[in-house]
Amino acid sequence: MYKSLLLLAGLSLPVSAQVRINLAAWHEPVMLDSMRQAYRLNAPPDRVYQAVLRAFEDLGVPTGRTDNKAGIVGSERFERVNTLAGGPMSRSFSCGEGAAGPYADQLRLEIAVVAWVSVEGDHTILSLASIASGRDISGVFRAPRPCVATGALETKLYDRVKRLAGG
Repeated sequence: MYKSLLLLAGLSLPVSAQVRINLAAWHEPVMLDSMRQAYRLNAPPDRVYQAVLRAFEDLGVPTGRTDNKAGIVGSERFERVNTLAGGPMSRSFSCGEGAAGPYADQLRLEIAVVAWVSVEGDHTILSLASIASGRDISGVFRAPRPCVATGALETKLYDRVKRLAGG
């Protein structure tokens, strides 16, 4: 068992912890905790939490609200056009397709990404979720498009965290 578990007992995330985000394309707040993908790591939770902060920075995801006691790193409503984390937007988000290809590559995306770090037995659990809302960048008023995560950004974050945390 990790010594840091005693120091970071507050890092455990209650199952009922909810993270809600309001984005223009969604009529109701999106409950990101209901969309999260969980990964098991063999590294202490404090090291995983620090690795999450670094992975967000490395991949160009700004950190917004963080709560190391609850083990949450959040990035709410940052905007990107064309690329994110070294790849086209359509690799990370699906907003539908038109005649010119994936809408994610043509829109300005307002993005939310959240990471949770918790403890389960002898393992640290890293959970990740993201969602986006797309706006037409041409200036023509059109309703925002809902965009769902493909899982690629979460996988990239997980791979980076695993490498940084050594777990």
